[in-house]
Amino acid sequence: MSFWIDGRFNSSVQAFVQGSFSYRFPGQSNWANTNLTQRVFPGMTNANITLNISPTFLIEQTSIAIEVSATSIPRNATVILKWGTNSAPSLVVLPMSAYMNLFPPNTVSIQDRSGNPTTYFYLNAAPPNNLVIVKIFVISALGITDILRVNMTIVDPNLNPVKGATNETMQPATPTSPYEFIAAWSYPTNSTQGTYQIWIDVIDSQNNIGYSFRGPATFGVVPPGFVPFPYNLFPYFIVGGVGAAGGVGGAVFYRRKRRKSYLIPFDHFNSLTGGELNGGTAVTVEGNTGSGKSLLLEQLMAEDLRNGRPCVFVTTGDFPSNIRANVKTLGFDVSGYEQNGLLTFVDGYSAEAGQESREKISIPSLGDLTTLGIKITSALPTPSFRGGSLYFDSLTPLASKAKPESIVSFVLSVGAKVKGLSGKAFFTVGLGVDGAVQRQLEDTADCIVQMEAFEESGSRKRRLRIAKFRARKHQEGWALFTIEDGKGIIFYSKKPRK
Repeated sequence: MSFWIDGRFNSSVQAFVQGSFSYRFPGQSNWANTNLTQRVFPGMTNANITLNISPTFLIEQTSIAIEVSATSIPRNATVILKWGTNSAPSLVVLPMSAYMNLFPPNTVSIQDRSGNPTTYFYLNAAPPNNLVIVKIFVISALGITDILRVNMTIVDPNLNPVKGATNETMQPATPTSPYEFIAAWSYPTNSTQGTYQIWIDVIDSQNNIGYSFRGPATFGVVPPGFVPFPYNLFPYFIVGGVGAAGGVGGAVFYRRKRRKSYLIPFDHFNSLTGGELNGGTAVTVEGNTGSGKSLLLEQLMAEDLRNGRPCVFVTTGDFPSNIRANVKTLGFDVSGYEQNGLLTFVDGYSAEAGQESREKISIPSLGDLTTLGIKITSALPTPSFRGGSLYFDSLTPLASKAKPESIVSFVLSVGAKVKGLSGKAFFTVGLGVDGAVQRQLEDTADCIVQMEAFEESGSRKRRLRIAKFRARKHQEGWALFTIEDGKGIIFYSKKPRK
């Protein structure tokens, strides 16, 4: 503590000033006190008091008090404390260390986009499977208000910070201690092969580094098909014993002989989901560009209409006329279903494209989610819609028009209305949606369908999997498929259809 005192007395008088530091642990009534007394001399004097506090370990929500007082002042003597004036600047310095840490100590969680802990990522992984998710929990003796920000840096095998993850601010996820922070890095396909490290810096409210972590927290970026034992190896297998002395780098891999594949119809999708989708189900369909998300919804809609189920199709990424044309190429004409009221289009694209909509129901702006929700609700007449399906393609254009939390609330509201009518709600999501929004959509969805288009051996391939189905036994793992003119999605199988 540094402050000024003005002692107004003669030199024969002895007066004293005392500096105190007191603390009380949460839930306790007694204070622990450390103090130091020094003599006051006549005149204006700068006083400095240094206190050594014991014990030094304070926990979160501990109460502290700092006091300065004059003691043993004789009669007719005056001691004036000059505190914090322009002419007498004063301050209290509390040097602190170990007041921030990770919880558990020095622990960093590395996950894939589905939230699965992982150690290796493939170089050729197509978005969004090239996403490295980093999660940590931070504890702070002074609470969340003392955490200004948390920065993440990922360094490549040459210890160079990577683009897109250099001093990247991690996003807070929980308001209570320990405080969770999340960040993500989308690595490019030309990333350096090898071991990457994650560095963490926790910055306090005074812009000091309260905690710094430099490992160990690592993950590998490896060639396609290369996964060290005991991970699943497909389409490679490792020769037992090879490379045991030299580590995984000495292992020898052989490609399995290709097995004959059979093409089976689109209704194989019901086998993947463990049967037809029931009413009261909200489905999120995720995938990169060209993975077939829109086509999947169009084929599912055609199946619903064939079975007499009413459908509402919301378009935000294309004209409804193009959806009609796409379905017609599959040998299915929707015009009759529109005439008898089984199919309704909600046009959310024409206005964005600067054209006047020709549909009965249209949206003037995708940024107005309230109007969008009202328009969709008007297309769900009861009781005729009961047991029907809502197809929303897609949520991605909303990302640049509305706040992330508004998009999640919108999906929850619309999905609840459809489920309340014993219907199914499908929402497609591309790569333009915020990662936090996507995770919240995944948490609230009953079913998650992940689709991916990728390059392998110079050819374009596609695959699909059911990543989640609440309370439903379903097939796990990726299913390869192709898209054929006039047939749409056709699945590959190792066994012929009986």
